[in-house]
Amino acid sequence: MGEEKCPLTAASRLLSRKWSLVIVYFLMEGDKTFTELERSIKNISSKTLSETLSELVDMGVVERIVDPGPPVRVKYRLTPMGRDLRGVIAELSRWACKWIIRGSEECSEAKSLFGEAEAEGRR
Repeated sequence: MGEEKCPLTAASRLLSRKWSLVIVYFLMEGDKTFTELERSIKNISSKTLSETLSELVDMGVVERIVDPGPPVRVKYRLTPMGRDLRGVIAELSRWACKWIIRGSEECSEAKSLFGEAEAEGRR
């Protein structure tokens, strides 16, 4: 299978930045400002958040919404393409909670966001 036609290669290229899936995860809770995302995501620099949000907007995963105000307010929200990642992120979260970070607070948060069954991989 050629690299350009491999679905995993295409998806990996699209979401390979370290923070991309984490940003999408937090936007699943609803629209957020830059500051709200910065507070939600531990250990991400403002520069990295800004760059990754720009890339996600360019890829069509995230939408940047400007409310002219006053005051001017910018929010980010998932596009249909971004919302479609819900199952992928739920499954990755379930897998990580089972095999890597068992019993962490973040696993509880994932279960509350995705629902117990989705976070545990039951459909």
